[in-house]
Amino acid sequence: MKKSLFASFVIISIIISSSIYAQDSNSIQFNGGIVMPMSSSKGFNTSIQFNYNYSQNVQFYIYSGYSSWDKYNVNFTEDWSTIQKQTLFKSYTADNHILIPVYIGSRINFHTNKFFTSFATFEIGYSHLSYNSYGIKKEIGIETGEVIAYIPDQNSKKEVNENLFGVGAGVGLSHPITENINIILSFKLISQLNSKDYSFLSSRGTYTAINLGFNFNL
Repeated sequence: MKKSLFASFVIISIIISSSIYAQDSNSIQFNGGIVMPMSSSKGFNTSIQFNYNYSQNVQFYIYSGYSSWDKYNVNFTEDWSTIQKQTLFKSYTADNHILIPVYIGSRINFHTNKFFTSFATFEIGYSHLSYNSYGIKKEIGIETGEVIAYIPDQNSKKEVNENLFGVGAGVGLSHPITENINIILSFKLISQLNSKDYSFLSSRGTYTAINLGFNFNL
């Protein structure tokens, strides 16, 4: 994981250092916000992004960063009976998720007025995902035989590392603060393509993010 994080920021640094003198309208952007994987607890994310202005309304960008969230939540059911009164149980099968992405994308501005510029983004890239995985065991009342809970089996804990490819899309607003600084609010949805455990657009492999960013012209 540390090697992936180091490699990600090396890539960003090389591109930025080689592009500072290429075009005055290029920019660097710092983002932070909330990551919301489907069926999981909310987390946070940060990223650094380099933007290349292809034209007045089209940008290309590359970014890397760090996202973290805790539990992947699941529900279990039992059939109702005279013994079994509770039928729905909530638990989790994974926790301590850490995601390190390296994505490239394009931003297209579709409306500009004196207050803000609205835009859409489309992106594709690689992510390194690590987390802890658990098996589940039933907790059963000794006297009644009733299922009391579904709990993660700590003895089955397994560290999982995945190298994933994904695609994403989003929308956002940009507002100028000064001539060289913009504040950016964005929303995006990203889904992974190649995991062996879940499919494209599944609840396990899809997350959304709301970010606030500051964009500095170079």
